[in-house]
Amino acid sequence: MKEKEKNSIVGQLLTLDLFAMICGYYFIDTINMFVKRQEWWYDLLVVLIVICEIVYNWLQLLNYKKKIPNLVVILTSITLSAILSGIYIGVIWGNIQSKQSYQNNVFLAAIWICMLVIGNIVLWNRYKKNN
Repeated sequence: MKEKEKNSIVGQLLTLDLFAMICGYYFIDTINMFVKRQEWWYDLLVVLIVICEIVYNWLQLLNYKKKIPNLVVILTSITLSAILSGIYIGVIWGNIQSKQSYQNNVFLAAIWICMLVIGNIVLWNRYKKNN
């Protein structure tokens, strides 16, 4: 049971990271498409679907609230870091496509990705410490 629980936590956490980054990317893409007066509702639909998946992963991870101290705070930090990472990746990609400078955004994206990795490490260490 313990190995299955570890795999479940790791899987849910990685899925949360991935979908939160996708949410950030498509959020900025939706805004760009809206500003350009292009078909933005497809991107908005992706954002809404991905938000549902994020909520589902949160609910699954909250089952371990008793085993991981400050789980809600850590999950909030991880989710926001992943969303902001996705946003900056989207901005960088948009700047590359329009041949604009993107070096400042690379630095900010790297900061948020580091915060995401740190949040994941903190959550995992708290889980291992209490189990």
